[in-house]
Amino acid sequence: MNQSKEAFYEALLAHINHPGEFSSYNNIRMTRVAEHYAEGELTIRPESLNYLGYVHGGCLAALADTVAGVAVCTSGMGCVTLNYGLNFLRPACGSKIKCVARPEKTGKTICVYQIALTDDQERMVATGEFTFFITKPLELPQR
Repeated sequence: MNQSKEAFYEALLAHINHPGEFSSYNNIRMTRVAEHYAEGELTIRPESLNYLGYVHGGCLAALADTVAGVAVCTSGMGCVTLNYGLNFLRPACGSKIKCVARPEKTGKTICVYQIALTDDQERMVATGEFTFFITKPLELPQR
């Protein structure tokens, strides 16, 4: 991988993880990006939990959407979510939930990514599929 791509990936991580951005505000942190690939994690806080004491499905969806969207953005293009579906396999609990996004299809206007969420004991919590529409070249703010 060339230097400019690595610098772009670092800038992308810095932007997504910047305080005040959606992901930071919701305890989501991107941990790794590569071409058409991303990893991130949700730090479980009391405000992440539903009334049963498990991570709320909306928090898991936000984590998955963020990670999959960042994976799309590794191409240098921006995107918006067109559709997604999640399969919740077991209650999510512990201290962190990890998400990995991998491509199923990377097209010029439509991309489809598979996600997997695991708890801090490496148990599968949820799987899903996200479809994105490619918008325009990504412009990261200078920080």
